[in-house]
Amino acid sequence: MKIAYIVLKGMPIGGGIEKYTEEIGSRLVERGHEVLVYTMRHYGDTKDGYYRGMKIITVPTVKTKSLEKIIASFLATLKHLFTEKADIVHFHAFGPAMFCFLPRILGTKVVVQGHGIEWQRSRWGLGGKLFLKFTEIPCVRLPHVVTVVSRTQQKYLKQRYGRESVYIPTGVNPPKKEPPDMIKKKYGLEKGNYILFAARLVREKGVHYLIKAYNKLNTTVKLVIAGDALHEEKYKQELYRLANGNKNIIFTGFVTGKLLHELFSNCYFFVLPSELEGLPTALLEAMSYGNCCLASDIPENLEALDEYGYSFKNKNVDDLYEKLNFLLQNKDAVESVKQKAEEYVLKNYSWDKIAEDFERLYHDLVN
Repeated sequence: MKIAYIVLKGMPIGGGIEKYTEEIGSRLVERGHEVLVYTMRHYGDTKDGYYRGMKIITVPTVKTKSLEKIIASFLATLKHLFTEKADIVHFHAFGPAMFCFLPRILGTKVVVQGHGIEWQRSRWGLGGKLFLKFTEIPCVRLPHVVTVVSRTQQKYLKQRYGRESVYIPTGVNPPKKEPPDMIKKKYGLEKGNYILFAARLVREKGVHYLIKAYNKLNTTVKLVIAGDALHEEKYKQELYRLANGNKNIIFTGFVTGKLLHELFSNCYFFVLPSELEGLPTALLEAMSYGNCCLASDIPENLEALDEYGYSFKNKNVDDLYEKLNFLLQNKDAVESVKQKAEEYVLKNYSWDKIAEDFERLYHDLVN
């Protein structure tokens, strides 16, 4: 089969959608399929060519938070229709998937994958939320198949639209556990002497709640904030102001590879204070490394944690402070969930199984 993915920020760079496509697309290539990935040209070092067997096709767009992905999706769809002919066109995310009707009209099978309820994201103003609510309708109504990464979104689509969707979650690779080498040299970090946050630095991830709660603690355990995001300079400046030069709060920027493996391998515990998620890849990855995890009590985080971690009241700095303090003072509570969390995630969220699920879905749709 020939499968086209529309549209990503870049490859290899970006966030959860880019990670998802990289893991699934590369496995489908190994299984003998042809995979095309359409990306935005201005992200990182993204360029036309091949990556892990996938053909990367870039498109131009405007460099604005509100329009870049919509325009890129439209141009990628047109480019695909005029230059390629895939068996499956797979659109990522409600909103940018609004152009899914174009390949369907021409007889191509179309899949739209939801990665969260887009209009609820905090970065959108009233106009953006209304636009995404409107564009959600064709994204749900028009494709042959809708897939979702969480049970929460599956219930939402059923209740709001009466639309059945296919649940295929995000996944993890087997962890690459590393001793604290690079992180010791670069940041002075030792095993167990820091709390870790690792995700995009956007408001919906709730890092401002975490810094405010951490600042109330009396501890020598450091706070490492790993991540970055384009178009979020105002929010990042807010985070730096909240940190107020605290030497125990370390901003690493975007990290990947061995450095990221070391951060996951050696933290005391992991925190995800997000207001909104699809199914949080970073949380699943942290659990796969055998980490104790503390997350906000939104349904998607609780779905990922199951009973193998701790939660606090969403957006509540005082409750987050109490839970942070509890875990810092109770090593037994931290240790008690580590092995169970690792075993649970590696059993239930395997990229290999997810790739098999998509391959089966694509075959059924084409046939």
